[in-house]
Amino acid sequence: MIALEMITGKIDQILREFVMRSPEVEEALLISSQGQPLTIPLKMKYNSVLTIAGTMLHLAERIEREFRWQEIQQIAVRSSTGYITLIRCTEEILLLVKTAKAPLGFLIKDIENTIKTLQTELETYQTIELKSNDSSPLTLRRKCTQRTTSNKTATNLKLTPDFINSCQQELAKYIGPIASIICKRTLSKNSQIEASEFVKILAKHIRDRQQALEFQNRFFS
Repeated sequence: MIALEMITGKIDQILREFVMRSPEVEEALLISSQGQPLTIPLKMKYNSVLTIAGTMLHLAERIEREFRWQEIQQIAVRSSTGYITLIRCTEEILLLVKTAKAPLGFLIKDIENTIKTLQTELETYQTIELKSNDSSPLTLRRKCTQRTTSNKTATNLKLTPDFINSCQQELAKYIGPIASIICKRTLSKNSQIEASEFVKILAKHIRDRQQALEFQNRFFS
């Protein structure tokens, strides 16, 4: 898994240049395949990003299952005042773009070029693991990290309906009602997942590092 550290380099620069280059663009940030913001929102609130990205990813998954489509590359919503679209950059990372009222077709080429530039930069990264603390934002790091959870306690867990419900209720204490969407999406993407890995994936959606550890310890202790 990729660990996360403060993003201050090329990725942040690419996104800011994209927004500055296109006056209609109000927001541009990277989202993990689990619906977690990986770069700092420019204007949108963090919880709003979580809710919107989670909902859009959940919709994509429902459509994939319903029509037996392969991985959906883009989900877009249009209103009378603007657009919001979620576009896949890599297998694990997506680009969320929010624009003011403007023909989305005018921005497609610029969005595509930005994605190509991001893809080139993201090739140096491997997988994604979320990390944050009280003073630093979410970021990407190139190094891999070792798992810290005790295998001895993890192997005792069983992914029963009651266990899943407990995880959802506990997760909701940290991230609110979106917890139910996160749990369903995690299970739909990992049909053979073990209980310990399920807990770890859910913990990644808790922004505060200490709280994420507290969440895991409730099930691993």
